[in-house]
Amino acid sequence: MTCLSITKVRYLLSTFILRVLSPGNRRETVLFGGPDSNRSSILDSTKSDIPTMSKEQPILISSPSSGVPAKSPVPQRLHTMRIWSPHSGIEIMNDVEKNGLDDVVLDAIVLRGFGARHQAQDDHGNTMDAFPVDLAVLEAGISRVWGKYGIPQFVPLSSDDPIILKQPTKDPEAKKGLCFQRLHSKYLYEYGRRQSLAKVLGYEMPVNLKDWYEDTVQDIGRRLEKLGYY
Repeated sequence: MTCLSITKVRYLLSTFILRVLSPGNRRETVLFGGPDSNRSSILDSTKSDIPTMSKEQPILISSPSSGVPAKSPVPQRLHTMRIWSPHSGIEIMNDVEKNGLDDVVLDAIVLRGFGARHQAQDDHGNTMDAFPVDLAVLEAGISRVWGKYGIPQFVPLSSDDPIILKQPTKDPEAKKGLCFQRLHSKYLYEYGRRQSLAKVLGYEMPVNLKDWYEDTVQDIGRRLEKLGYY
């Protein structure tokens, strides 16, 4: 009896498993992604609602001559680099071009009137006075500019900046305030002068150069605000 019972149990189990795994069983088709009848009917009804494109219907593809404007490249951001240079005015940009840096240096602000000066040597070994200059440099050209003009031994606009140390007062915070005020006016003046020149000559200033001037003016303004000047 025991053997018959075991055999019967095995038979019943095998029959049950075969029924569960049979192709017509809904549970099997849902679990393993088979062709469920209910699911198929839903898909069929959905397909019938989707409009089909006939072979004769043209496919519109945008072409360069279609009038759709292509995305213009994002202009590279400019960084301010402080250097020492004996040149002033247009001479500094001539020197930049002479050194093959005119592809990465877009502008220069000479800070000769701020009182700071530095002893430098030219290519022939002659000693001369050099003055601080702020360059507007593309990020890709920073190392090239440093390689030619050297890395300053101070952080611009910090307490060790020579143009701050040269301000005619003893209080460190007052030195910063006076320097930032003069620097703010200097950048506004140079920005306005370049905008006027561009208008007269009929050309547009590069977008990243405009951004550089505006960002610099805003940064100096924030520094003045922290010192309580606004």
